[in-house]
This record gives sequence, structure tokens and C-alpha cells, in this order.
Amino acid sequence: MGIVLKQTVRGSIYTYIGAALGFITLVFIQPHVINPEQVGLIYMLNDLAVLFATFAALGFSSTIRYFPYFRSKEHKHHGYLFLALMVALVGFLLICAVIILFKDQIVRQKSQESFLFSDYYYYLIPLTLFFLYFNIFDLFARVNYNTVFSRFLREVLKRILVLCAFMFLLFKAVDFDGFMPIWLVANILPTFTLLIYSFKMDTFSFLPDFKFLKRNKPLVKKLINISGFTLLVGTAPFIVGMIDRYMVNRMYGLSDAGIYSIMFYFCAIITMPSRSLYSISTPVIAEAWKQSDKASIKSLYHKTCINQLIFAVLLLVGIWGNVDNIFNYLPIYEPGKYILFFIGIANVVEMGTGVNGIIIATSKYYRYDGLFYLLLIGFTIFTNMIFLPLYGMTGAAIATALTSIIFNIFRYIFVWRVFKMQPFDWRNLMVVVLGLIVYFISTLIPQLPNYVVDIVVRSAAMVLVFIPVVYFLKLSDDFNFFLEKYLKKLTALFIKR
Repeated sequence: MGIVLKQTVRGSIYTYIGAALGFITLVFIQPHVINPEQVGLIYMLNDLAVLFATFAALGFSSTIRYFPYFRSKEHKHHGYLFLALMVALVGFLLICAVIILFKDQIVRQKSQESFLFSDYYYYLIPLTLFFLYFNIFDLFARVNYNTVFSRFLREVLKRILVLCAFMFLLFKAVDFDGFMPIWLVANILPTFTLLIYSFKMDTFSFLPDFKFLKRNKPLVKKLINISGFTLLVGTAPFIVGMIDRYMVNRMYGLSDAGIYSIMFYFCAIITMPSRSLYSISTPVIAEAWKQSDKASIKSLYHKTCINQLIFAVLLLVGIWGNVDNIFNYLPIYEPGKYILFFIGIANVVEMGTGVNGIIIATSKYYRYDGLFYLLLIGFTIFTNMIFLPLYGMTGAAIATALTSIIFNIFRYIFVWRVFKMQPFDWRNLMVVVLGLIVYFISTLIPQLPNYVVDIVVRSAAMVLVFIPVVYFLKLSDDFNFFLEKYLKKLTALFIKR
């Protein structure tokens, strides 16, 4: 997998460092300094800002599939960055108008006992601006095959800054009103850092290359077409990703939305390796399509499915195996117990189907992926309307799991029938069976009096069974390669001592 594997591993390390920092904030600090309603506010502001930033890009991020035609270090990639920045500026101004004009419709919720969301609503404007331009500079880094530093900023630096912001609350240096501006600054500083880093790149340039665009009018038309299409349907993944939380807030208020968001975050740990993988895989697969290198795409598809499934299953088993311990420490969030289970299932399915979405999105059939997402929005809203009234917050998680499974089945069938790529074999089934066996073994371990000790013992037992079996059954060549590599390093280190 070459550069994909290298940057995925490095990016995943940063992602899990960030997850550890987020876990410290979430588990050891946040419950003691803010209530679930305030948690709901923070997650709602973040979710909406991410969504608005995506719309503000006006679909330009999808032009990455045509970047190989711009690629030229000598000519600073023919002004590609300038185009991205100008499109984003226009989009941001439009989104600002939406935020201002539709405040009442966005803030409205059935549970009106609190006006907290309304009080901090206009934080959406600076958050959207800086999230938008972080995405633009991240896009520029990705097309230059450099995803690691932006991953560090997003996953590590940002979480360090947010942790520091919460420390002000912990030591009672500020109240919640004083905390929110600090939290805002913590969210926007990574964009400035990425700007400085991008400025130092050899290919960085704010200048346009209108001559190149004039010589390549068919390419310009393609950029406009794909951007327009993405604006209409490409933002669907982000809409789908937050529909459940937004509907929980609308129906039950910020407090329930806060509980749901915390449970969602726990399960987000499962999909963290995919963030780095998808970032670097997109330009690589786009380049492979340009070169008609179908064999490389097929190989990458197979490897991502099995590698991600291994980590996803282990993490879900670890989370659900320790579910009682989690709520012994966070009893206020126990109403969200089964949210963990259903969102966890959804994330395992997403991880286990690999880069199927990227394969479709970077191919000539990219419009079909957009169509799938449009249908998914409708189906997600429909299932939430059914299950939310029946099962409350857990109903939203059930709807998410159901839609994720159906959506990825459609993608899998499409890639199989159209591109003749089928990534699964007995190894994938064996990983799932192994996960079930390991979970069953964990249930045989008696509950220890101290939940911290119980987590350590129970988790260690699951890892010590799961990893050796994966290794000796040779379920993944990449997994075995890295395990052997690091075992050799550890052996050499002990020999030197």
C-alpha cells in the first residue's frame, strides 16, 4: 500500500493520541464541570459548524478527482489553491446569510425550558469560517500527499487546547460563560497553524493561473459540474451524520442530545483509523483511475476491508465488554447504554466495507454515490421518525445502525457488479466470529470490586486472545507485517539493555 499505509499508520497514531486526550477530557474532567445540557450545546455548535463549513465549500472539495490534471510543482499546481480559497469565500458569505436569517428555525426545539443554544448561536459564524478554511488547507495538503500534519492539528493540538479550556473550569478560574470564548479560540487556532504550515510548502501560492484555465475549458466545465453536483448531494454524508443528534435535540432537548453525543463519541473511536486512510486514499485512488490501474484499486479495497474490520471488531468488543464499568463511572449517562451498542455496530459495518465509497466517488460513476446518499437522507429521517418516538435516544441509534447497514450493502453490490471487485473472503467472517468468541470469554471473567482494575484485566484478556489468533491465522498480511516489525524492535531494545 506504500504511501497509503505509511501515512495511514502515522495518522492513526495521532488520531488515537487525540482520542486519549479526548477521553481524558470526556471522562475525567467534563462530567465534573458541565452538565449534559451544556455538553449538548458544545456538540450541537460543533456539528452545525461542520455542516455549514461543508456547504460553504460549494462542493469544491470533490474536484480532488481532477487534481491530477492540475498537478505541476513548477507552476504551483496552476492556481488550484486560489480557486479553492475564492470559492470558499463566496460560500461562507452565503452561509452567513443563512445563519442570520434562519436563526429561529435552526434553534427551535420542542423542549423550550432552556435558551442556552440561542445564547451562543452566533458562535456558528466564526466556527464555520475557521472549519471551512481548515478544510481548504487540508485539501491542499492531501493533494500534495501530506495528510499527517493536518491530522495532528485536528486530532492532537485541537484536543490539547480544548482540554486546557476545560482546565479553566476545573480550577474554577471561569464560569461557563467565561469558558465558551476560550473554547471558541481552542477550535480556531489549528487553522492558523495549518495556514503557516501550508505557506511553507514549495507549491503554495495564492496566485491564480487564468491562462491554464483558458487553455483547459473542458476541465473547467468538469470542475463546475462536479462541484455543483457535490453541493447538491455531496454534503449528504454530513447531513446523515448529524440528523440523529439534531432530531434528538429537536424532540427531547439539549440534555438528551448531550447524552447521545457522548455515547456517539465513545463509538467514534472505532472509526478513527479510517480518517487517515480515507484522506490519503482519495488522491491515490483518483490517480489510479486516471492511470487505469484497476489492480491497485482492487488490492487497496481488499486490504482496507480486512485491516479496518480487525481493529473495529476489537474496539467494539472492548467497549461493550466494559460497558458496565463505563457507567459505573458515568452513571448520569447510563440512559445512553444501548446507544453504544447500536452505533458501535454501525461503525463496524462502515469500517468493514473499506474504501467502497471512495472507489465510487473518484470514478466516472461518482453521481451514483451521490444518489445513494440522497436516498439515505430520506431513509435516515424516516427511520428516526419511526424509532425516536418508540425508543427515545436509543431509537436514533437503531435508525443509524439500520441505515448504515443498508447503505453499505448497496455500495458493496454496486462496486461488485460495476467494477467486478469483491473484497471479502473467509478471513472477514473469521474476524467477526473471533470477536464474538472473545466477547463471550470476557463475560466469564467475574466482575472485580474496583471498576478500574476490572477494565484493565478484562481488556487485557480480550487483547491477549484476539491479537495472537489474528496473527497465527494470518488474517491480514499488513497486520502481521507491523506486529513482527514492532516485536523485532522491542526485542532489539531489550537485547541492547
